[in-house]
Amino acid sequence: MQIKYYNSNLKDIKNLDDLDKKIYDTILNLPALNVIFDKNLLSKTINVVKEFELNKKKIVIFGTGGSNLGARAINTINIKKKINIEFYDNIDPISFENSLSNTNFDTTGFIIISKSGSTPETLSQFSSMYQSSLQNKKLKEFLSNILIITEFKDSPLYKIAKTNKCLMLEHNKNIGGRYSVFSNVGIVPAIISGINVTALYKGASEFLKNIENNGSLNLAKYLCFQKKTNYTSSVLMTYSDSLYFFGKWYLQLWAESIGKNKKGITAIHSVGTTDQHSQLQLYLDGPNDKFFTFITTDHTNKGLKLNNDMFENTGIDYLKNKTMGDLMDAEQSATIETFKLNKNSYREIFIPKIDEENLGKLITLSMIETISSCAYLGVNAFDQPAVEQGKILTKEYLR
Repeated sequence: MQIKYYNSNLKDIKNLDDLDKKIYDTILNLPALNVIFDKNLLSKTINVVKEFELNKKKIVIFGTGGSNLGARAINTINIKKKINIEFYDNIDPISFENSLSNTNFDTTGFIIISKSGSTPETLSQFSSMYQSSLQNKKLKEFLSNILIITEFKDSPLYKIAKTNKCLMLEHNKNIGGRYSVFSNVGIVPAIISGINVTALYKGASEFLKNIENNGSLNLAKYLCFQKKTNYTSSVLMTYSDSLYFFGKWYLQLWAESIGKNKKGITAIHSVGTTDQHSQLQLYLDGPNDKFFTFITTDHTNKGLKLNNDMFENTGIDYLKNKTMGDLMDAEQSATIETFKLNKNSYREIFIPKIDEENLGKLITLSMIETISSCAYLGVNAFDQPAVEQGKILTKEYLR
């Protein structure tokens, strides 16, 4: 993974002060990252997963926010999956019913994730399938095919799990949902899919061990500490479908962590090449209040080959003898060069191959940048107090 900065003074940020050292100390002692070094925990998790996945043809995951997005970020790596996994993070009543109305409770496994054990969306998903299995006289089968990940404390989900003797894994109480991607929340689905968790952890570990030399504080210091910029938005543009849910996970990680005390920079996730046709005009010719991060990879000579004969007498010759990947590669290069020529401030994170090891590095970088940005702004990176009012009012509307 290579990181390059353009049209900014990021290269001038070198010396570590006391705050920088305090940030490094926080990061290096963070349970959400230290979990990658716990080989015994990984081994125990693998054993539980092996028990759980026996005779399963499909896995359904119920969870929202950090209980879902981190796992999806990993699960979109382009490998041949061992088993089909479906993620449900919303409670749209029509799409949920249509998707799960014909569930085979004998061969479908359900993973139910909620750190607090009281997330209304997740409890409603769980309860609706409980009712469906009951109506189909398959409640016993349903309950025997469940794995619950939650804190081991007095909560609705924990009580339900204990009462019905469901298989359980403990959600680490010191790891917040949006930071839980390397814990069993993200790793259990990864193991089931056949993703190489050891390689994922290796990438994260290598990045952490080199933390003082990889410039991981540069962007945070540039955007949130120097006060020499007027950026109100940070745009992340990913040039691979494999990074789509990484982008969605990043939005939650950043927004819930930094948006406090009327402070913060808004994160935006754009998809290349799709959003070149919907947002690029604003980015290039609109207000200069955005910093850009392009995450690119090598697409050359990949994908389906384009047919030459179709373009006879059309005047199009630039697609001759090309693959779809060649076009993707040309478009990402052209967009970045355009930003350079227009003197927009940006960086490019180039990933030669989007695999487990590089994704481990990218996720770790994202956590470090988020935590350090919060530290430079003087806000708590690990709470989310503003959303509590909405949760309280939701319960009131249901009474």
